[in-house]
Amino acid sequence: MSQSTLSLKLLLLIFTYTLLQGAVPSFKARQRVAFIGDSISHAGHFHADIYLFYATRFPSNPFQVYNRGIAGDSAGRLILRLDEDIKSTRATIAVVMLGMNDAYNDIFSDGKSLSEKLSGKSIAFKNYTKSMEKIVFELKQKGTEVILIKPSIYDQTAQIEKANLYGKNDLLGKFSNYIDVLATNNKAYVVDFHTPMTVLNYSIQVHDPRSTLIGKDRVHPGLPGHLVMAYYFLKAQNMPQYVSAIHLDAKDGGRILNLINCEIPAGLVNEDNSLSFTATEATLPFPVGSAQSKALDWVPFQHELNRQVLAVDNLAEGLYTLFIDGVQVGQYRSSDLKNGIELSSNQATPQYQQALQVKAAHNKQLSATGKLRTLAMVRHSILRKTPVSIDESDTDKVATALFNYLESIKQQPWFNYFKQQVDIYLENIAHKEAYKQEEAHWMREIWRINQPKPHEWRLEKVD
Repeated sequence: MSQSTLSLKLLLLIFTYTLLQGAVPSFKARQRVAFIGDSISHAGHFHADIYLFYATRFPSNPFQVYNRGIAGDSAGRLILRLDEDIKSTRATIAVVMLGMNDAYNDIFSDGKSLSEKLSGKSIAFKNYTKSMEKIVFELKQKGTEVILIKPSIYDQTAQIEKANLYGKNDLLGKFSNYIDVLATNNKAYVVDFHTPMTVLNYSIQVHDPRSTLIGKDRVHPGLPGHLVMAYYFLKAQNMPQYVSAIHLDAKDGGRILNLINCEIPAGLVNEDNSLSFTATEATLPFPVGSAQSKALDWVPFQHELNRQVLAVDNLAEGLYTLFIDGVQVGQYRSSDLKNGIELSSNQATPQYQQALQVKAAHNKQLSATGKLRTLAMVRHSILRKTPVSIDESDTDKVATALFNYLESIKQQPWFNYFKQQVDIYLENIAHKEAYKQEEAHWMREIWRINQPKPHEWRLEKVD
């Protein structure tokens, strides 16, 4: 057995053990959930996918979600904004993922000696554990349930142009192991991103060493990577496999064999060459966007979390057209219908179109949230760290302080990013309250638009 095969099997065993540790509780109606972290949480894509999943799968269980990620944050720095930015949400559940910036890059630079790197990693681990203990303690003191996420990976194996800080992911792995201890000591729950992402990234690179689950900067996953992370989180919560399932028998007038998340109160109408019924599904399919679709090659999201099935036994042999609400959604052989057809990715169905409307409302909420997180990031990462306290109601003094800060980092590689954030801040700070109202409005709209509707289904024989 090759070393690479053995390593992969060991990692798979570790991942299996993690899955067997116990389910993370699902989110319930009227809860307030805060996702806390660094730039990966600030971007918000993985927890946006989680929230959209809940909005389409559990339309009768509305809850509120709060993005509390800030780019560049570490466990140590997060403590400074714990009261104002996080406890103020009055979250009933806090989902915490930190570590990427606690394993700070300077430790792994080529100019460091081995002893300096070992010392740096030891100090970083000590600081991380101390800060995480403080964060969890403070949250639990407020009566908040805590879910700890083992941090997403740094890709130290991809053969790409970005300079490789080799060893950074190993330190993140050490952080991840500590998360188990922290959770046990504080009666918190754990979701593991680090182990399965390491396994998956390895399997991708066996076939193409230049491929990566993470982005070209080795740190930030793209949209497919975020959907993979959402998949791991939802699986840890034991989310159901089916959107809905309808199993019918067309023989002798037709009868209903089995239904999942669906009602057909008036029964079936079986006429010459057609079978029709009115069904109300309690759920909607999750609409995977084209920019996310690569994730479907990496994890079985559709099969394990997004099945919408129609199966019909004993149809006369031939080709059938399926209509829903008069819209032709596809043509299928009787043999395919007997085995069951999958509809969750069929964009022609009224259910999928309704899910897209939910997603559109969600995107508007995310737009407002994104502006609010930029305002928070500039405030906590720049303004609160100025040598002299600033009256933030004085726009001229604030602008001067921000321009001075930008001047001080002009030669740094992160200058352009911070300049963009400062520009957004200055353009939007006067509208902060309006964005809060907009965020809340579209969150409510999500749970209005997502409500189940009855649909008219009809199968017509073509030949």
